[in-house]
Amino acid sequence: MSVDLAKVDQIRERLRCTYGEAQDALQGANGDVVTALANLEKKSAGGDDILALSSELVEDVQRLLELGPIRKLRVRIGNHVVREVPVVATAVGAIVLGLLAVLASRLTIDLIRDPISEEEA
Repeated sequence: MSVDLAKVDQIRERLRCTYGEAQDALQGANGDVVTALANLEKKSAGGDDILALSSELVEDVQRLLELGPIRKLRVRIGNHVVREVPVVATAVGAIVLGLLAVLASRLTIDLIRDPISEEEA
């Protein structure tokens, strides 16, 4: 079966994949773009999610570190405080905190900083 290049391009625009992957998906879907897209999504479910989460995590860690040192870490489930630990968060510590929050979506992690004095503002 011959595959139309315009359909391959449509698939590649929507799901960052190779020409070969798009072609195979179209052939497996008898040329139907929507079915090919759905099949590729099912096939790659999880991989892209992890990449997107890790990218967001790196951005979040960068923002956290730019705000200044973290004095205390409070881990909560709902309104119940599980643990409160005094810390000085480094980049590695911030990454670990972010991973914990992602992996345990029921947890809430509060980062507590010293209040900014008028002299620093």
